[in-house]
Amino acid sequence: MPNDILDPRSFQRPGLSGAAEAAADTGPSAGGITTIASEARIEGAKISHCHTLHVAGRLVDVTLVDIKILEIAEGGHFEGTANVEQMRVNGRATGTIEVSGILSVGETGNLEGTIRYGRINIADGGSVTGSLQTGKPQS
Repeated sequence: MPNDILDPRSFQRPGLSGAAEAAADTGPSAGGITTIASEARIEGAKISHCHTLHVAGRLVDVTLVDIKILEIAEGGHFEGTANVEQMRVNGRATGTIEVSGILSVGETGNLEGTIRYGRINIADGGSVTGSLQTGKPQS
């Protein structure tokens, strides 16, 4: 019987202009991708120990801990508390967000809340509002 198992890393992820290519550059040995599908809604949860979390659906009142890369796709929504190494926003994110590395907001991205970041990139059309602080997140 031929190998019927498909590798999820081979599927394109909608709504990430440019971010999918950046994630692909890290290679399969860098860790897995957990995807919240566009029709999914998760409320009141804690998600931890994930290399890449791709949100095309909706996360409400969610806490993220020990996440390397958080990707909010166009049409995706995150609301809660996040402590991540990198974040790419092409959808909407609100809450208390700490990014130790690079925070990237795409042209369709909307970020709002209390935000601490190492470095930030905002594309034309991207929106960031709230309390912003640069520097490493406090432990």
